[in-house]
Amino acid sequence: MKLFASDLDGTLLNKEHKADAIINQGLQDIEKAGHVFTVCTGRNLSLTRSAGLIDSYKICMNGACITNPQDTVLFSHPFDTETIALLLRQPLFSFEYQTLDAIYTSKDADTFREIYEKNLILRNRKIQKDMEKNLKNYVFNCTPDFILQQKVYKVNLHYADASMREKVDAFVSKHKDTIINAPSTTRLAELTQAGITKANAVTELAQYLQIDESDVYVYGDGINDIQMLERFDHSYCPKNGSAQAKQAANHLLDDFETYSVIRHMQEVIRE
Repeated sequence: MKLFASDLDGTLLNKEHKADAIINQGLQDIEKAGHVFTVCTGRNLSLTRSAGLIDSYKICMNGACITNPQDTVLFSHPFDTETIALLLRQPLFSFEYQTLDAIYTSKDADTFREIYEKNLILRNRKIQKDMEKNLKNYVFNCTPDFILQQKVYKVNLHYADASMREKVDAFVSKHKDTIINAPSTTRLAELTQAGITKANAVTELAQYLQIDESDVYVYGDGINDIQMLERFDHSYCPKNGSAQAKQAANHLLDDFETYSVIRHMQEVIRE
């Protein structure tokens, strides 16, 4: 039995950031052949479900939570309250606090939209027409006490300007014993509790399923996929991936828009 673990955006999903008939048929082929597929994403559980994939294992929020195909939590690695309290005391940063099904921020909706739009421009991405739909999982104007009551797995920060990354890097370095930053791009911070990575989560799930690491196949394109791509022998990055991810992977695939990832998985199970 093999385990296939794939990032979503820029890797498995189509250019609309969705699953479609081709992708879901491939995942059904994997299941019918007796193998296992797991999502491995920075998204929370709610945003992962919105991609339209068939039921599968899910490694969410860069490894902070692992669920089975019925969305029952198997492994849970949230931030401790002390670390969240520390983050809440940082006035320079407009952090977004992710739980399984929502994203909380102290900012009001208009201020956050302005930051969000500016960040997309810095990332050379178009301002999405359906921004309201993209932000439907956000809860605005949250008080620190309210956020402290939530089970927070991952904390994001959209950089409002290029200098913000240096400040975040300095902050994380100062608190490296409790926080790590594994962003998908250089214009975004994605913080988790120290020791929580996609690589460790894939290992955790493989051990749970009693699958040897030699039978694990991983796919990713972002900076937060680097450790995962380096750890496993069967590691693949589409050619649209970041320079760091392509260097970390042992194999390169065609651009994700050609369905290279799901087609490679189908080739493996036919061997």
